[in-house]
Amino acid sequence: MRIALFSDVHGCLTALRAALGELNREEPDLTVFLGDAVHYGPSPNECADLLRESGVECIQGNCDRAVSRGRSSTGEVYENPHWTNIAGEFLKWTTGELSAVNRKWLRGLPEELRFQRGKTTLHCVHGLPGRQSEGLPVNAAGEVYDAILSRSGADILACGLTHAPAVIRRSRGMIVNPGAIGGGTVPGGGTFMILNLPEEGHPQVETLEFTFDAAELQREFAGAGRGELFLKCLKLGRDQRGHWHTGSSKCRQQWAELQ
Repeated sequence: MRIALFSDVHGCLTALRAALGELNREEPDLTVFLGDAVHYGPSPNECADLLRESGVECIQGNCDRAVSRGRSSTGEVYENPHWTNIAGEFLKWTTGELSAVNRKWLRGLPEELRFQRGKTTLHCVHGLPGRQSEGLPVNAAGEVYDAILSRSGADILACGLTHAPAVIRRSRGMIVNPGAIGGGTVPGGGTFMILNLPEEGHPQVETLEFTFDAAELQREFAGAGRGELFLKCLKLGRDQRGHWHTGSSKCRQQWAELQ
């Protein structure tokens, strides 16, 4: 059984269309979206519409929850007060733009999904089990990951939120994060995963990159008349919360030149 995992679209329709095109070419048996359809991007309704109509299994992310419930914060931490203020204003705009149909849909999404393949259980969440806005820690002690898997109670835990691809194998199971579609995971693109659950043997996982049309993305943002900071993040590989995903000195230099 081949399962496609993707996450964190963040209202970027150009990126979502490109990702679904690449993902569907993999012909998965099941496709799961790990949350955050909206916020930071200019097309919240269009992204929600496409996800609703695609037949993809979806769970709710912390941004989806905040927007659908009219909250003033997603629970995320930003690099500095300036970024915090920009994100807060964009959250208000997204909440105002979202249609009643999509607000109801986002609010009604489950916070987790479980799937069974033979003796293997897959647990899908956005952040961590029971902690929607808390991300998978990086380079933590093995015992930390063991505790997360124990709390999940599954053989494989799939999570998003951090926008950073990860595959962590432990004796009791595996934790995977597919990265992000619209989260600045790679400059000018994003990542998703194909999880292969064979009838016998160990699960295998592959992280795949895709690119989007940067000019089309720029037109998408221009149409909304806002989000220039987040557009730069997507083009140059920087997270919307401020930290860098790419180590490219060229991208960082371009960022400085665009200030």
